[in-house]
Amino acid sequence: MPQEESARDVIIHLRERDPFRPFDVVMSSGEKYRIDEPLALAIATSQLHYYPRSGMGIHLRLNQVASVEEPGESVTA
Repeated sequence: MPQEESARDVIIHLRERDPFRPFDVVMSSGEKYRIDEPLALAIATSQLHYYPRSGMGIHLRLNQVASVEEPGESVTA
């Protein structure tokens, strides 16, 4: 039985995909964060750190990620 990928694994895969395509990280609170600059995203063991040029940095706890979505589809729940 194949093991389901963790949100962290999915995010790493999407960040490193070539060509890169933006994706959304949806938190359990309902907040959604668009990741559109892959080099501005750092992935730690339990957190994401995103520092886009267009705004302030954000810090997200991986255990609070509800889903990762590409425009038009859900990648993980």
